[in-house]
Amino acid sequence: MKELLDDESLDPKKLFNKDEYSTVIIGRDGFTEKQNELADVIESLLDPNLEREKKELLLAEIKKAKAGNMLLKAIESCDKSGDQAKLIAACWECDLDFSAHFFNFVKLACNSDFSVAMEALTVIENCEEKIDSNELNKSLLFAKESNSTNKELVNDLLNNIEQRML
Repeated sequence: MKELLDDESLDPKKLFNKDEYSTVIIGRDGFTEKQNELADVIESLLDPNLEREKKELLLAEIKKAKAGNMLLKAIESCDKSGDQAKLIAACWECDLDFSAHFFNFVKLACNSDFSVAMEALTVIENCEEKIDSNELNKSLLFAKESNSTNKELVNDLLNNIEQRML
């Protein structure tokens, strides 16, 4: 055990270095064994060598477990935009409805990183439930005031919100 603690490659400062590692903190405290397995499934989505068939199985597990909230926690804790975009894509790819988190995805759709914004807009486009008018007004105001460099995506977002207000 002491040898493991002395191993410099396990230095926490190094492991949390955003340039070298991608760290997603899902918050496993108090989780059941099943929930820990789901956290592992979500983390597996970030594997750069993940094959499509395996990804489909992982997405099916997320859908079956209705693990949308856990996926949202992972997105919030993700510090690399490329990994964040993968997790946001998983939201629409697993075919869960994220209408209850509409404003969260509006904020992500106004992100200056194109992939994050594009994937978030796709989640918004796939929201099926009716969105509360206060939520739509708040979303519209946020999008209009956005400083995002992705003007076309923000315009698409504004159109989507306005259509929902009709």
